Parts: sequence; C-alpha cells; structure tokens
Amino acid sequence: MEEAFPLYRWPDAARLCLRMLGNNKALWEEEVFKFVKCQRLRSVSAYLPTSEDCKLDPHVYEMVLYEFLKFDVKGFLNLIKEWPFQLYNGLAVINAIHDNFRKQDANELLESLALLYSYQGDYESALRMYLKLQNKDVFELIRRYELYNVISKLIIPLINLDRERAFKILLDRSKIKPEVVVHQLENNQEYLFLYLDSLQKVNSNNIFQHKLVSLYAKYDRTKLLPFLRRSKEYVIQDALAICKREEFYPEMVYLLGCMGGVEAAEALNIIIHRIKDVEMAIEFCKEHDDNDLWNTLIDESTKQPEIITKVLDGIVDFVNPEVVVSKIKMGQTIPNLRKSVINMLWHYNIQEELLFTALRMQLDDYFETHSEVVALHRRGQQVSYNQCCAQCQCPILMKNDNFNSIVGFKCGHMYHELCLLSNDYCTECQMWNSQPTEVE
Repeated sequence: MEEAFPLYRWPDAARLCLRMLGNNKALWEEEVFKFVKCQRLRSVSAYLPTSEDCKLDPHVYEMVLYEFLKFDVKGFLNLIKEWPFQLYNGLAVINAIHDNFRKQDANELLESLALLYSYQGDYESALRMYLKLQNKDVFELIRRYELYNVISKLIIPLINLDRERAFKILLDRSKIKPEVVVHQLENNQEYLFLYLDSLQKVNSNNIFQHKLVSLYAKYDRTKLLPFLRRSKEYVIQDALAICKREEFYPEMVYLLGCMGGVEAAEALNIIIHRIKDVEMAIEFCKEHDDNDLWNTLIDESTKQPEIITKVLDGIVDFVNPEVVVSKIKMGQTIPNLRKSVINMLWHYNIQEELLFTALRMQLDDYFETHSEVVALHRRGQQVSYNQCCAQCQCPILMKNDNFNSIVGFKCGHMYHELCLLSNDYCTECQMWNSQPTEVE
C-alpha cells in the first residue's frame, strides 16, 4: 500500500485496503483519509465496508458522497441506491445537494433527493421530487407506502403526469375524500369537469352534481341534457339561467317543461319559434296534455299553412281535429290537407271498430261470468259428519233434531241455524249472503 500511494495507483491501493484491512474499523478510517487528501475517495468507495460487522463513522461515507456529488453525479446516485441509508446523515446529504444543485444534472439530483426524502420518511417531499422529474414511479410509491393522506396538495401535478392512474386513486373514496379533490380542483375547471364526470359514473348520488351543469355547458354540451333528465340534485332556476345565457334551447325546453304553468308555455314558444320543430312541439304537448298548450300550438299552426297537416296528424287521440279544421280560413291553401283528412277519418274508423269490438268482448265476458255464477248458485252443497259448525265447533250433523237445521254459505262455512242467530253473513270470513242455503 505504501508503494501504491506515491505511484498514484489508486484502484490498486483500494483493493489492497480490502485485502489487508478486513473489518478493522480504526485502520479503515486511518487509510481513508489518505484518499481524501488526493480527492480519490471514488476509487475506494466500492471497497468500503458497509455491514454491521464493520460500519465506519458516518462522516466517512458522507465524504465519499460529497466527492461523488462534486465530480460524478451518476456515481453519486448509484451510491444512494446501493448503500444502506443508515450509514450516513441523510439530512446532511440533502442539504449538500441543494447547495450544489446544477441544472445540467437535474434529473440525477432530483432522483437522489426523492430517494433520500423517502429514506427520511418525508414522503410528501419525495413525491414532489418525482413529480418534478415527471417520473410515473410516483404512483407506485403512493401505493406501496399508502401515501393517500399526503397527496391532497399534489392532485393537479399527479393528473398532469398521468390522468388515468391519478383518477384511479382519486375516485376511490376509501383513499381520498371527494371533498378534498374538489377543493383542490376548484381553480382548474377542466380537471374539475373530468373528475366530477368520472365521479358521476361511480357515485351518481354525490353532493357535487350541481357543479356539473355549468361544467357540462362549458366542456361537453352533449352530456348536459341527459344529465338534466337523469339527476334532480341541482337547482332548476340556476340551471335554467346557465342554459339561457348559452342559448341552449332544448335544455331550456326541458327545464321550463319541468316547471310547468306559464314556463311550459314559454317552452312551447321556444320550440315553435327558436327550434322550429313541429314534431317536437306536438310531442311536448302530448307529454303535458294541457288544453292551453294545445290551443297555442293550433293557433300558431293556422298562421303557417305548411305545418297544419303535421298538427292534424299529431293531435289524433288528444284534441278534436274539428278545432283545427274550424280555424282554417276559407280559400287558404293547405299542402297535403286531403291526405291528412283521409288519414284522420281512417284512424277514427279504426278507433270505432276497436271500441265496438271491445264492447262486444266485454258483453261476452259478462254473460259468461253471469252463467258461471248462476251455475254456482244452483250447485248443491255436500254435508258430512266430519264437518263442524263454524260457531260452536260441534259436529254439523247431530242426533238432536233442534240442531239439524243447517245454514251453508258460498264460502264453504256451515252453521247450525240456532248458532247463526239473526246474522245473515258468515262470521268467519264476513261474507254477506242475503239468501243462505238451508238444509233441513
């Protein structure tokens, strides 16, 4: 060894240390300082003892790490990964990294900080380092150490890194509460929309549904009307104000229709003059089946001859077509009016036939049922010695002549006439029978 140092054969000297010093802590610490003077600790780092049998002073390992930090950042990272963190003062090494941070080595230094913070139990800082690195191992770190209580302030960076994996965590209420997520996403409306839309699929009864009205209006209008129909957890007036501001007419029609009354008339007016869809107007009137709405539609149709026939075709079974026909002005040209009138008459003929057939079936059923009842009344009732009086529970047939006058009801119960007293109904099932059967 003494020959190797002057000749600057540092690797050979390091190997000799391993062979000659063994587990002698004092000798190791003495020889290491010879490498320090020449800034050659990197040569001996691979041979330093790190086991419990011969663990050197933490300062020794820190000196090696400082030298790597200064001259070989990748080697520094490898030592952080390989050496047990109990060998050195982790906080001192973290401070050294911050003091010697270089942008060109940012990836290695950030990963080193992430590992060191993890060793210290400062998982939030470790997560921040991984997020700066855009390293998706952060999700594995969260899962392995169950760091769900420290990610509340890191929700947006996590979504930026991997939205699918982030939402898998955020949508699990056992890991993080929706209230926490929503609070953090309030300043990022697009992420809030994506989160609440996903939350709606796994928990349709969540308390944040009212926020989805404005979010759907801004980011995905196609989901707005189905949501309005499906959910009742929003203030209808607020939703209507949003739809009016955005001029979302179909949504306005639905909300106004739900409010009814004057608002329903406003909805019909929007269908006629804004959406200009006669079929939709007819369906709207059918749904609400309100005379005032039908009259409004009919009055509007007479002003537009081209839609009168559509109204005539649509109002069958709801409004007397005579009301429409009576409002057509003499000499007014109505396209396809003849076809509509023929269809209307054909429909009423079919309706008349259906009513007649239904009446005939009803009468046939009545007479058939009546025949069965008459036959039932004519049928005799068998009386055996095993039967008992429903009142006194004695055998219905007795040797005493006083009790051999029997009254039977259609329900099957029988009484001695004396037991029945003045009742003309079965006391067991309260079945009235104005003409009970008497058996002498």
